[in-house]
Amino acid sequence: MKYKIFSTLAVATVLMSSCHDNWTPGSKEDGEGQLRMEAIDVTNAENVIKRAGVDVSNFIVTVNDSEGKNIKQWKFAEMPEIVTLPVGEGYTIDVISHNQEKAAWDAPYFKGTSEKFNISKNQLTNAGTVTCKLSNIKVSIRFSEDLKKIMEDDCKVTVIANDEGRLEFGATETRSGYFQAIEGSSTLIATFSGTIRGNYEEIRKIYTDVEAGQHRIITYSVKGGDPTIPDESGNIDITDGITIDMSTIDETIEGNVAPDEDVIGGDRPGQEGPETPDQPDVPDNPDDPKDEFFTFETQISLTEVNEAVEGNDYSVNIKSANPMSNLKVKIESNYLTEDFLGSVGLVPEFDLANLTPELEQTLGDPEGFNFPVGDNVRGQNEVTFNLTPFIPLLNLSPTPNDIHKFHLTVIDDKGNEETVILTFISGVE
Repeated sequence: MKYKIFSTLAVATVLMSSCHDNWTPGSKEDGEGQLRMEAIDVTNAENVIKRAGVDVSNFIVTVNDSEGKNIKQWKFAEMPEIVTLPVGEGYTIDVISHNQEKAAWDAPYFKGTSEKFNISKNQLTNAGTVTCKLSNIKVSIRFSEDLKKIMEDDCKVTVIANDEGRLEFGATETRSGYFQAIEGSSTLIATFSGTIRGNYEEIRKIYTDVEAGQHRIITYSVKGGDPTIPDESGNIDITDGITIDMSTIDETIEGNVAPDEDVIGGDRPGQEGPETPDQPDVPDNPDDPKDEFFTFETQISLTEVNEAVEGNDYSVNIKSANPMSNLKVKIESNYLTEDFLGSVGLVPEFDLANLTPELEQTLGDPEGFNFPVGDNVRGQNEVTFNLTPFIPLLNLSPTPNDIHKFHLTVIDDKGNEETVILTFISGVE
């Protein structure tokens, strides 16, 4: 929705006024030009807030030079209709709705940046409309009516994001929480706690790959529907407590709705990879073209967070319809930094099929990591990647609930490619 502030008449009036305001070619304003920004457009605002329209009068408008330096700044309602700037190239305009907090109630944060533009001598440059979109994370918590009937006053859901943002949702809370999206911090933790029919319950769920512009709708309900009647599998036990289900819808503000959080490993809307080319030597599978080429068999979850418990088996058996050419590993962890990994002879990113001699010896050592390397990957149709030897390194982290991600990318000799992510939590409190 667009909010027009300026009219042609107003601009003409300002320009005429400036012509009579001691300005002549070659005067002291020589080497300057004028800028006009027409409006602010808030994309899909109706998907973010329920009231009609967004008041953009207090949005903060900043003009930056080609080096990103702040030249001028105003609230949108106070911004001059015509702005004088030095002649130059590569200017941009940044627009934000407000200076955001780590977490706040009903506080959508909108942000947008104009295309680059130039200011020419004695010329009016029209920067047009700057489009803003939701740039923080929206979280809504819902409770089913059956669950509300048996929840006691201490029941709540605590949501933590960006390491510091924290909000508590009580049983009667209807507001949505908004959390700052920070680069490198893509984890959100939701913890239900409280007394249900005399029994204290606590359920924690960790969501990964949380991004700006998402709306996480987390719903808690009683398993089986009727809290007084056990379901067929006997999951409701009034003596020992009841079983609570939680489901999540991940809705982008563009209006796309993904399945439950449990299948978060798939491509997100707008981020799908290119279509897989037809291959005559593999069977067709119209339901999922990727399944034609790669299969990942494992006892651990590829879509949720796994607890890093020493002694457990954390292996992935990778099968490829065509011979493999690459098996790339990328480590994403606040603890396993490049410096830390370097101290033990490792690097954050490597290709097990193409390693330096030193790294191949370190990673392929049967008494050490014992990863498949070199020819044990290249040309193979089946490879087992066992992350178990890495688990002790994860548990050295002094930070409670530290998140570590291992991106595995397999590529075959025909160029087909797929990535899965193994996510672990260490130092669980």
